[in-house]
Amino acid sequence: MRNFDKLKLAERFEHSSLPIALKWSMVIAIFITIAMGILGWFLIDQQSTFHQKQNSVLGSSLANQLARAASEPLLAQDYLALSLLVRHEQEDKLIIGMQIFDKQGTLRATEGVSAIWDIRSLIKTNPQVASLIWQTPTTKAITYYSLITYQTKPVGIALVTFDQKPLDAQQEHLTDVLIAITITLVLFTLLLAFPMAYRLFSPIRELVEAGDALTSEHNSSGEGSVRKDEIGRVLASFKFLADDMETKKKVEHAFSQFLSPSIARQVLNQPKGTKLGGSMAYGSVLFCDVVGFTEISENLRPAEVGELLNQYFKYFSIVAENCNGTVDKYIGDCIMILFGVPEADNQHAVQAVTCAVLIQKVTERINQKRLSEKLPIIQFRIGINSGEMLAGNLGSDERMQFTVVGDVVNLTSRICGLCEPKQVFVTRETLEQQGLQIITKHQALGSIQVKGRKQPVHPYKIDMEHFIRQSDIDAYLKHIFGTSKDYE
Repeated sequence: MRNFDKLKLAERFEHSSLPIALKWSMVIAIFITIAMGILGWFLIDQQSTFHQKQNSVLGSSLANQLARAASEPLLAQDYLALSLLVRHEQEDKLIIGMQIFDKQGTLRATEGVSAIWDIRSLIKTNPQVASLIWQTPTTKAITYYSLITYQTKPVGIALVTFDQKPLDAQQEHLTDVLIAITITLVLFTLLLAFPMAYRLFSPIRELVEAGDALTSEHNSSGEGSVRKDEIGRVLASFKFLADDMETKKKVEHAFSQFLSPSIARQVLNQPKGTKLGGSMAYGSVLFCDVVGFTEISENLRPAEVGELLNQYFKYFSIVAENCNGTVDKYIGDCIMILFGVPEADNQHAVQAVTCAVLIQKVTERINQKRLSEKLPIIQFRIGINSGEMLAGNLGSDERMQFTVVGDVVNLTSRICGLCEPKQVFVTRETLEQQGLQIITKHQALGSIQVKGRKQPVHPYKIDMEHFIRQSDIDAYLKHIFGTSKDYE
């Protein structure tokens, strides 16, 4: 409920009729206060850490000093010398206790207060310089202890205890000084908030003037805006521009769902509208067809068939986009992808073969996932051909479609029909394209007569495993599947 009230208060402040300069000055003041507060907290934290480290160095040094001085008297069992030693060392006002124990844990010299520990177990751990904070109803102290050694052999342990209260008081004093400095800096910077806001407001005034000019032409007075300040006037005057942009985005989004992005951009960017006709273009065509689709359709309901195809085609469109391909159309169980059309690409054949291998690898991963879930799977065959084709808008003035036509397209479909599942076939024309033979290994299948053609075709089977070794396919797959763990 409190969070709701805070949001409502912030909304009222934003939509109030207060001048922008005043609002900004308040926001700047809050920002500066927070920033200086964080800076002050950081300085205090750093100073506290430094102070604790400094006290630790002092305590460790005194414990080490006492351990070195007590080494020979303790070994010689000169307990009088040890008593004089701890009495002399305790002259520091911060030190409230010093003790020396032999290696059996027997107290041999003491002065002032002492914490009660199991000294024998402490000696057995062979401690380096360490410390322990302890407290009683009347005392708050920190004890530093160091092993007494003679020729590297432990002979006892030395303890030095400091009164923690003066150290804490010193720390509190330094903290108060830093807090006072921080508050002073905050107050000083707050005085600069309004002049800074006024200077920052200059561009807003220019926007208000431009907005007023627009509203005068379009009979808009700025009414209906939730804001009552200058920003409200600007928002109202530019609302018709935002509406136009939103309409264009919706059209582009709708186009991108039915057409490839490259084709959608081409249609929207034609200033004189879309017309029938086209032009000759050189590129590659890829046909990807489901193997045994009739049998699959017979065993599944139409909705299940659609869901099955969509799961695969979803990733195939991503593959095409990553390979600079354009999805021309979905023909039932077949997908047709263009390369080098409508946007020219001198590597269209390489991109087409890369896309084909990726589609087969994506299919393999999807099938593994579906098999683990005991769902039906499908396999694809892919044919690729390259050459010159007519690319443009075909149909009628009332209904048209961007596509490619020509013998190159028809032959691609025939080549695809020759494939077995999981295979990629290309034509001789595709292999002759720039850069493809360098990265591929292929097998000639001889001269084959296909239906509807007088001249035989000479397809080649791509060695996909060799192509994968020559290409960074794994990087493509990671990008295609994103962060999904299902297809790893």
